[in-house]
Amino acid sequence: MNKLKALGLIFVALSVLSAGSAQAGAALTYADKKGDALDGRASMDIVRVTHDMRQVNKTGPPSLVFEMELAAPPQSQLASYFVMTDIEGCGRFYASYRPGAVVFGALGIGSADFYHSCGDGPGDGAILSGAFRLEKNVLRWSVSLDSLPKAQRASLKLGGLQAFTQIAEPATGILGTGWLDGTHAPAKIDSATTDKTWSF
Repeated sequence: MNKLKALGLIFVALSVLSAGSAQAGAALTYADKKGDALDGRASMDIVRVTHDMRQVNKTGPPSLVFEMELAAPPQSQLASYFVMTDIEGCGRFYASYRPGAVVFGALGIGSADFYHSCGDGPGDGAILSGAFRLEKNVLRWSVSLDSLPKAQRASLKLGGLQAFTQIAEPATGILGTGWLDGTHAPAKIDSATTDKTWSF
């Protein structure tokens, strides 16, 4: 009887300890062939992309994390890096890194951020404050869940998952060989995609 009680207590303790990590689905990673960048530069060559939910901050809600791993550290100018998704029933949601963009630099705007086009009310279709870290050849964007608009938090599903690198104009780093009008992409330097969806 004592052994059964002890096993029961251990099971309860393990359940409590693992509850935090069960709040979101498992991370989704999709890979891309190494060495297939259009212009041959390893700094533009996507190796893998990951979507995850992590406790980035010591306190508060978990954060949505997008990661892009390249074959080499990214360029410092005339290039941009995008991880694109669609939030079901909401709109486009993506992360971008635009190193050396002249206009944003002059305005004191960071070179990396999240953007959403969800909803049509005040404040919808806006840049989201988040965090960005560059660790050698890994680009990591994160944004706290409570920073997302209600419509995004209600959907909890990302589709249209893709990432790309491009040669970009120097002013904003947004327009380039892979992005002209938000949908037309004539010459992505490299891209990665999956037909899977990811829920968070």
